[in-house]
Amino acid sequence: MRKFLIFIGGFVTGILATFFAIYVYSGANKPNDGGLVGLTIFEESGECISKNEIEIFQVINQNTALAKTVEYGKYGIRNYSDEIVVLIIDYNGKTFYDEQKIKIPKNKCARQIGTYQYETKSEFRKTVPAVVIE
Repeated sequence: MRKFLIFIGGFVTGILATFFAIYVYSGANKPNDGGLVGLTIFEESGECISKNEIEIFQVINQNTALAKTVEYGKYGIRNYSDEIVVLIIDYNGKTFYDEQKIKIPKNKCARQIGTYQYETKSEFRKTVPAVVIE
């Protein structure tokens, strides 16, 4: 009987260890969560940052890039004072390139899903919103 209980205990421990390993592995393989240093993803999405257009100025990875929001004021004039630097992420495999302009569809917005912290060439530490178009 004692050998049987030891066997059952080892069997249950093996199952729990397997589930723990799967949990750790799946958590480490979320898109861009662990692969981009400085990226923090929120548990829930935040507010809309932009509804008009985003202009890429530096590609970081194939599907992530630093960009500026582009807002237009009265008479369609670009409002430079309202520009916000964001990290745009595309989980659908879309690739970005420098100076790309992305128009946001009318029924969607650039929604904040986290923050991204990086160091500029001037060695300033910046924190910007991380967004996806949804």
